[in-house]
Amino acid sequence: MKYLLYSIAFVVIACIVILIPRVYKDIVKKQNTKNTYAIQNVKTGKDIRVYNAGIDDGQKIILYEHHNWECMTWQFIQLEQDTYLLKNLYTQKTFQPSAALGPGVALWQQTLGGNPLQYWEFMKQPDETYLIRLKGTELFITVSSDQNDSSIILMPKQDSPEQQWKLIEQHPII
Repeated sequence: MKYLLYSIAFVVIACIVILIPRVYKDIVKKQNTKNTYAIQNVKTGKDIRVYNAGIDDGQKIILYEHHNWECMTWQFIQLEQDTYLLKNLYTQKTFQPSAALGPGVALWQQTLGGNPLQYWEFMKQPDETYLIRLKGTELFITVSSDQNDSSIILMPKQDSPEQQWKLIEQHPII
């Protein structure tokens, strides 16, 4: 019994010695990642997020109450002036329309791949908010309702708070 306890203690100590530096390195890396924001809707005060923080392609992109979580944080990778590819810190993926382009089409998670359907234009407004347009289209990111887990969709420009977004800089560690 005594040897079993020593063996368990040794395994636990070995795990701690191996894991703590890795966890620390991961936390420092996350805190030092540049251009990371929550994208928050002006009307609802809720953010764009991957449904249930799922990592699979095809996960729905939804609206959810604000938290400083990785799954709600997007790294902005600049492609050209005001045009970005958005990489989720948790899933390391982006989002794009889920079907043929048109009003009401939902957004879904997809692997980063240089697909033009993943390029987003951030059009700064005088009040420091943004309209977010799918590059090359006249379709804008829009909330479908003010409820948690409601779909984020594309719609033609409406000049409404459902299409206005603000960026909240954040550096989550979880």
